[in-house]
Amino acid sequence: MTTDDEAEILALMRAARERSRGYADFFGWAPNRDLEEFGVISSLVESMTADGVSFYQNMKSRCRPNDPPDCEAINSSGERVAIEVTELVEGEAIRAFKEGRVYDWAEWTQDKFISYLAQRIDAKDGRYPYLKDPPYEGGYVVVVHTDEPELRHSTVREYLKDHPIPRPAHISRVILVLSYDPSVQRCPYFELPFNG
Repeated sequence: MTTDDEAEILALMRAARERSRGYADFFGWAPNRDLEEFGVISSLVESMTADGVSFYQNMKSRCRPNDPPDCEAINSSGERVAIEVTELVEGEAIRAFKEGRVYDWAEWTQDKFISYLAQRIDAKDGRYPYLKDPPYEGGYVVVVHTDEPELRHSTVREYLKDHPIPRPAHISRVILVLSYDPSVQRCPYFELPFNG
């Protein structure tokens, strides 16, 4: 490695650190959002595989400016699937962290959690008409990820129990992925049931 290579790597590391928000950013990859989104999907696939569950095949990132969708894949019937990735995080907690209040974590009641989750799903459902290169005969999947410190596996499981999400107009499947949990040795995930 040359001195110029080292200087370039250090410059990239500094830029990434400056763009990092520091709060709830397990999945964060500040230098490249496309890699961040693909990383979320990769973590989900790894966890599902560990459970003996298959996701989709031929996963690929569409990269800017070819999105939405963020990624696409092929289902077991050979049909294309559109996959959008979105984050569940509280903006006020990010601001608090940046102001030096590093332990002012967001507090999550069940109602707040369900409300924020529904907002993320509604926002992505509204993006359906803007998907590029349709049709996606295999469906439109939304993957919501979070690293909120108070949204641990057991808490989320309890919050989601007997609490189906209103059926979106266009989304065929919603999966919530949490950051790595040592108690399960992977990123826990929840397939969200729809009502109606």
